[in-house]
Amino acid sequence: MKKIVPIIMSIAAVVFGIIFVIVGIKTVSEKDLYDTRIMATVVDVQQEWEESADPDEPDHLVNTAYIDYEYDGKPYEHVLAPEQDDNLQVGDTVEILVQSKNPDKISSLNPTKGGVIFIVLGALVAIAGLVTLIRKFISGR
Repeated sequence: MKKIVPIIMSIAAVVFGIIFVIVGIKTVSEKDLYDTRIMATVVDVQQEWEESADPDEPDHLVNTAYIDYEYDGKPYEHVLAPEQDDNLQVGDTVEILVQSKNPDKISSLNPTKGGVIFIVLGALVAIAGLVTLIRKFISGR
């Protein structure tokens, strides 16, 4: 059993890494769908204490901003802001991107940023899992 756990963890790392890369590629490929810039208004900022997983790090306050926007005469209310910033306050305006064919889909002004992060992290996790897996089979342990 002790020998199987590292192999299972390596396989899981490869699988999750590949999934992250696919999600990242999908995100980057859909960037052109966000074709309309509009202004949105911050209507709510919810604050919640988050306990740090690291005992050396202090607990901290997390702000979650919600926005209202209107597209083609239709209001979209209390929508999670696509980009969170601790400095956002109720009444602030933010510029967002909207899909004109599906206006309930919104993004920050840089929709590829998250996709690129997913691709890089996914590739690193998959490679690390693959290297570990190969080492296990080469060493025969």
